[in-house]
Amino acid sequence: MRRIMTALLAFLAISGTLVVLPVYAAPLPEAEPVSTSSTEVAMGSLEEPAPAADVQEGTTDPVVGVAEDAPTLTIRKTPVPEFSLVGVTWAHDPAVADTVVQVRVQDAAGAWGPWTEVEPETADQGATVDTGAELRSGTAPLWTGPSIGAEVELVTRSGTQPTDVRLDLIDPGTSAADASLTAPAVEGTAHAALSMPDVHSRAQWGADESLRTWKPQYAATIKAATLHHTADSNSYTADQVPAILRSIYRYHTVSLGWGDIGYNVIVDKFGRLFEGRYGGLQSTVVGAHAGGFNTATFGVSMLGNYDTAATTPAMVDAVAAIIAWKFSLYGVDPRGTTVLTSSGGGTSRYKAGSKVTLPTIFGHRDVGSTACPGRYGYVQLGAIRTKVTARLQAAAPVQTISSRYASEPALQQALGSPVGAEQSQDGVVWQVYRNGRLYSSPGTGVHLVWGAVLARYLAAGGPPALGAPTSDELGTPDGVGRYNLFAKAASVYWTPQHGAQVVWGGVREEWQRTGWETGPLGYPTGGEEVISRRRGTYQQFERGTVYWSPATGAHEVHGSIAAVWRSRGGVDSPLGLPTSGEMETPDGQGRYNHFANGASIYYAPSTGVRVVWGGVREVWARLRWESGPLGYPRTDEALTAAGDGTQQQFDGGGVYWTPVTGAHEVHGVIGQAYLAAGGDKALGVPISDELRAPDGVGYYNHLAKGASIYFTPATGAHVVGGSVRDVWGALGWERGVLGYPTTGETASAVSGARVTAFTGGRVYRSSKTGTRAVFGAIGAEYLRRGAEASWLGLPTSDEYRVKGGIRQAFQGGTVTVVLATGRMVVARR
Repeated sequence: MRRIMTALLAFLAISGTLVVLPVYAAPLPEAEPVSTSSTEVAMGSLEEPAPAADVQEGTTDPVVGVAEDAPTLTIRKTPVPEFSLVGVTWAHDPAVADTVVQVRVQDAAGAWGPWTEVEPETADQGATVDTGAELRSGTAPLWTGPSIGAEVELVTRSGTQPTDVRLDLIDPGTSAADASLTAPAVEGTAHAALSMPDVHSRAQWGADESLRTWKPQYAATIKAATLHHTADSNSYTADQVPAILRSIYRYHTVSLGWGDIGYNVIVDKFGRLFEGRYGGLQSTVVGAHAGGFNTATFGVSMLGNYDTAATTPAMVDAVAAIIAWKFSLYGVDPRGTTVLTSSGGGTSRYKAGSKVTLPTIFGHRDVGSTACPGRYGYVQLGAIRTKVTARLQAAAPVQTISSRYASEPALQQALGSPVGAEQSQDGVVWQVYRNGRLYSSPGTGVHLVWGAVLARYLAAGGPPALGAPTSDELGTPDGVGRYNLFAKAASVYWTPQHGAQVVWGGVREEWQRTGWETGPLGYPTGGEEVISRRRGTYQQFERGTVYWSPATGAHEVHGSIAAVWRSRGGVDSPLGLPTSGEMETPDGQGRYNHFANGASIYYAPSTGVRVVWGGVREVWARLRWESGPLGYPRTDEALTAAGDGTQQQFDGGGVYWTPVTGAHEVHGVIGQAYLAAGGDKALGVPISDELRAPDGVGYYNHLAKGASIYFTPATGAHVVGGSVRDVWGALGWERGVLGYPTTGETASAVSGARVTAFTGGRVYRSSKTGTRAVFGAIGAEYLRRGAEASWLGLPTSDEYRVKGGIRQAFQGGTVTVVLATGRMVVARR
């Protein structure tokens, strides 16, 4: 050290200068493919659980629509190799449509977290697409963070039970690059009118391309964008996002067999964009995000659950930015509609071949049976359309009023000479001409408004009220009407019959969703009016009405559904305002509107228009509406036989409600047996829904007047009631010695007596001897001798113990089984 210092001092003495050497920071780690892994745990099925799985009665945390003793497939695995994402998959079967999965995980410290209900995966690759892997169904992926144990409960509320159930525990691997993402690497296209926003590439989040088995397929063009959410955790950090994406990628690619991640783009809550499906962001590559509507759509998914948490401004801005860029490539109008053809399948609400008119920016729930993109995500669609429009308009070439007027001789001839100087207000500039006006603003360009449309525009308040025009006056496709579009989500439409009318805000958005004037509503016939007691507004159209309120938003009713709603009182009816427009049912057979006070009106050609509401509707909804075992409603609500409640009949069964019992359904073979036995008049209303027996073989309903109906494929459906049911229940129901009923109560060979047969015995009832069960060895001997038709007559006691055996008394004697030998001793009195 002394030698080094001496040399340094000598150098300073010569040069008189201290040279400071540069200090280099360590380079940021480069992104590279990250190896991920899955731990797959077999669960089997309810009928054949895997060795590590079990079947229990009910779920630990109550689930709506699931009985406390419903058979539940469950598994608990700990410790397992560390994982950070969990999903549950099963053999692909479209009939499995009402399965609920609950999950909880154990952290590295050994603490178990709360139970979380995992939504079904409603994004869909499509069953006919060759992905190069086995296609499976399952839940959405759930990000848990580092965990070493998992517990799962799976229960089916109705319909087909899943088979080959599997718990998938995914380790996303680790990468030093996760915490230091470099500048986004995806490059835009030279011909785009709008610059591409920053997007992090698949390579940057560590996608292992060796996992991908799907060969990219491409649509002819892009027509629309679909908004999603991943229905995942909202508590992630920025550093965790690449690992979350790798986990979703592996789950979609390997666990579900899609061959690649489903979404085209993923947006995190920090406003960062990430490349999803392989094939080029600038291309028309087909995703796996909206069942039936993957082709010609651009799937953008918000990372998190936006049914439980609000979106962030940065996220919404990023969604708008990527959609605006995509639309600029393919000339898509964010304020317009498009017609898409459903390929059906999966969770699609439209059967294959259905042509559906949709906004060019729509939510997954608009085409699928799902809540996606969540209630907080869905309400952002209007803001996203506005932001996309603004971005596209800002990128358009700048034009002035004078330059446009000077460059278009036809426009000069139509407008005539200018009158006075240009004027301006609220950032909008206009020039008055003899026959109309030209308006301009930085975000809208220069547009023509004249005639009756101009008069209505000015009467409505002009630029301060409706904003600048965003289109010239245009002709409608049918050649009847004329219209202009305006910046503040407004339009003015004119027809010879109805004159010029303003349509704006939520009402306009709903009208747009239905297809403007070419849809079921037709042209506006008047302006927006206030609903009584100032609860909202409405606007009449030729064939329907759109209603808006702060609580419900804007929704239309038309046709026969509107007629029934108005017959019940319309806006002042107990049904309330509409909370949905008229929608098509997934089977393509029916139409419906939902209403604010827990009501729906459904129409089908075979059943007509029916109102379903209250507790009856809740049960029907839980059973998957018309897609479930009840089918479509075929009657209106009516009083029960006792007059203490209401009942409504459906194609496949009935739902009954009283203040004491609540609402419960009977359907299928049990429902037929119920009606054949006299329905609620004879047996009382159901006090349970149809439930599955603990053995997984049979089904049953309990009824208010002390009866039950049990069914198995082998025995059929039979009523067991009164004291017979009491005896059967005391002996353990179907799990006891008697087993399932094989007949209802019938006349006995003894006058005045009744008998019910079971797989393991019989129960006799008479006023003289009471209600007695005969089963087992004594029952077999009794039957061999001719049962009640023999000299033994009816049983007069239950089985009871005697020294060395078990005995049962009958009218004419006793039957005893000797326990040591099994010998039967039959004695007369």
